[in-house]
Amino acid sequence: MKKNFIIGAIAVVLILFGFASFGAAPKKAAGLSLFQYKSGYFTNYVETPSYQEKWTSSTKNVSISYGRIEASSAAKGTFKLYIQIKQNNKGSWKTIKTINANKNGTTRFDSPKFSPKDRYRFKLVNEGTKKKVTYKLTWATTGSKK
Repeated sequence: MKKNFIIGAIAVVLILFGFASFGAAPKKAAGLSLFQYKSGYFTNYVETPSYQEKWTSSTKNVSISYGRIEASSAAKGTFKLYIQIKQNNKGSWKTIKTINANKNGTTRFDSPKFSPKDRYRFKLVNEGTKKKVTYKLTWATTGSKK
């Protein structure tokens, strides 16, 4: 009887705290965020959705690190991977880094630092033959206080 009461009390506490934190996205302190993932295919070009993590006010710069794109295609050669930012969610997209990615294989990348207030996205552009390129894109963002 006592054991069932304790288990029930623990369950109620977990449920209450679970609902209290539901939907509340905590801000990230400076450091490494979780890896993010996007996959798909394109023949001419594709733009990913824009991303922006919430960082604490002590975070001064953000960069994309541990980036990796795996691609496969019937064509040989490379395609362009552009890392673009939109400063303070205003204006047009600005390319901060261009990477030549292999159409068949893995290419690793990172980015220069940008503001935590900026949104970022990836733009993949097929060059040469417009054969389908299938890709898997993974990356993490890193915040720093410097």
